[in-house]
Amino acid sequence: MRKIQILLLFILSQIVYSQVKNTDELYKTAKKLDSLIFDIGFNKCDLSHYDSIVSDDLEFYHDKGGITSGKQAFTASIKNNICGGPNKVKRELVPNSMKVYPLYSNNVLYAFIQEGEHDFAEFYKGKWNKGSRAKFTILWILDGKDWKMKRVLSYDHHL
Repeated sequence: MRKIQILLLFILSQIVYSQVKNTDELYKTAKKLDSLIFDIGFNKCDLSHYDSIVSDDLEFYHDKGGITSGKQAFTASIKNNICGGPNKVKRELVPNSMKVYPLYSNNVLYAFIQEGEHDFAEFYKGKWNKGSRAKFTILWILDGKDWKMKRVLSYDHHL
């Protein structure tokens, strides 16, 4: 029993300490990429930079909307549903919810996982109305010198 407790303590300590601190450069990179995808793209409908930060073979899994495959389909979905719909939607990252986990191969950084929570609101009848809160997980892959959003999970949407 004691060995199991020690093993569990070791595993939990590795999980806790494997994420990077919010002062780390990788965390700052993740925050910048998050802003490009959501603050500028999703909220302001400026999708011009999506071509350089979204992987051609993106897979986006949404617990309410299903699967979106590919950069073109993802960009069109944002353009037509978020930016082109009758009611504007905005997304805000929940403060202090974002965590970043680096992924290495032979001690070389090749990707990172970004996870967190975000809130949504809809502009309807002249005011912003609170929408759902959801969790998200994004796999970012280093492609040459550029980070590309490769896999996305958006789940646990609730009011």
